[in-house]
Parts: sequence; structure tokens; C-alpha cells
Amino acid sequence: MDTTRIIHPDCAPPYGIFYYQAKVKYPVGSTELLAAARDFMRSKNHPPQASGYVTFRFFVDCKGTMSRIKVMQTDEEYKPTHFPRDYINDLHSYIRTLDRWPQNIDIEDIKNVNYIAFITLRIRHGEILNILP
Repeated sequence: MDTTRIIHPDCAPPYGIFYYQAKVKYPVGSTELLAAARDFMRSKNHPPQASGYVTFRFFVDCKGTMSRIKVMQTDEEYKPTHFPRDYINDLHSYIRTLDRWPQNIDIEDIKNVNYIAFITLRIRHGEILNILP
């Protein structure tokens, strides 16, 4: 969706470090994120949609700025599928509201690490059932 990589000059080079290697997670629990995502999507008044999983994979720089967002869509059998574009665009808009990513992370001798994170939404008939991880 968003192919621009944003890296502040204070950040380390963009190594392929994942959030679990950096031992970081979003500071809001899954239950709270789920409630916020449901409220956000209900405000958009989408009719019942497909079911499956939508995963957003993105880059978070050392200042907590999210970029390079990629979306992956599968049905309930984990086969590639496509949800309606407006539904995905609204999910993307919700993901963009998450602006509290951990910042200034150090791993061993690397200061101000950038990392790759994922959020997967489990969806049934357009309703978000769960947010993973």
C-alpha cells in the first residue's frame, strides 16, 4: 500500500530486524486494539464482507514512524484472496492511527534500531474477530 520508506537521520541503517528480535510490542493490549478497530470499522458502515485474514507488514523507524506498509489477504483456508478495496483502505487507515510504537531501541551494539512489525486481523463477514499477535 505504502511503498515509501521513512528513516530519520538519527536511526541506524535499515537492517532486517523484526519486532520480536528487538523485544518490542505495541504498548496497547490486544483487547483494547480490537475494540478500537471494531469501533473504527463500524463507523465506516461497510456491508458484510468476505472472511479470512488481513495482515499488515510494515517498517517502524527508531522514531516510531511507520512506513513501507504491505497488505496480505487470505481466506479462512489461508489461500490468497482479495477483500473489497474500500474495506482494505479503511483497515489501512485504522492501522495508520497506531502511533505509539516503541522508539530508540538498542540491540547489542546497534543504537536506534528500526524494525519490521506485523498486525493480522481475523475477519468473519466483515467483522473483526481478533487481532494477532
